[in-house]
Amino acid sequence: MNSAFLLGFSVEKAMQVAIYRGSRLFCLVIAKVIFRLRVNGAEYVPRLGAAIVAANHTSFLDPIIVAVAIRRPVHFMAKEELFRFRPFGWLLRQYQVFPVSRRRTDLQAMKRAISLLQRGEVVVIFPEGTRGDGDQLRPARPGIGLIAARSKAPVIPMLHRGTEKILPRDAWFPKPHQVLVKFGEPVYFAEERPGEWQEQIVRFSQTIMDRIAALKAGSEGGVV
Repeated sequence: MNSAFLLGFSVEKAMQVAIYRGSRLFCLVIAKVIFRLRVNGAEYVPRLGAAIVAANHTSFLDPIIVAVAIRRPVHFMAKEELFRFRPFGWLLRQYQVFPVSRRRTDLQAMKRAISLLQRGEVVVIFPEGTRGDGDQLRPARPGIGLIAARSKAPVIPMLHRGTEKILPRDAWFPKPHQVLVKFGEPVYFAEERPGEWQEQIVRFSQTIMDRIAALKAGSEGGVV
């Protein structure tokens, strides 16, 4: 057998790819058939190269919907508490999820995200940091601005509606409801200005939330 092939072969990586692709296909079928998934603006996510997808957060189902709406493999940040139960943590890692602390500025998680972007991957971030109620968007946390500034990757705003109806915060079982997804045009972090670094980070992070809010307003007006 070719030694170069053996050198690049990883059973663990192959298993991860198989699990991800198989699960995504299964979830895509479910989303299309049962939840009547509609996606608009998917062309804004580049087929190749780095990109940050910034999405609103209303339900535990959000990562699944984001993953099936994007045609490329994606990486997610998830709160570190989910990784404490080792079997579940192992499962999350098979889906390219890595932990992040919500109690402090997690430099290790940010470095991981920046490294993935420098390799040309897609990283999904929920700028609000926690689930909302589906009505009002929360202010953005500055982490997304910092990652965008360091990686120079475009940020693609994404708005989805419906997951908060399928699996609300207090629900144990999903309910039927249509899911709508809309992507917006890429946003780039401007050149750094001396003495304004922190302010730029905060303003850019909020700009992303403003773009998501604009997509939300458009979808509520019937434009999806």
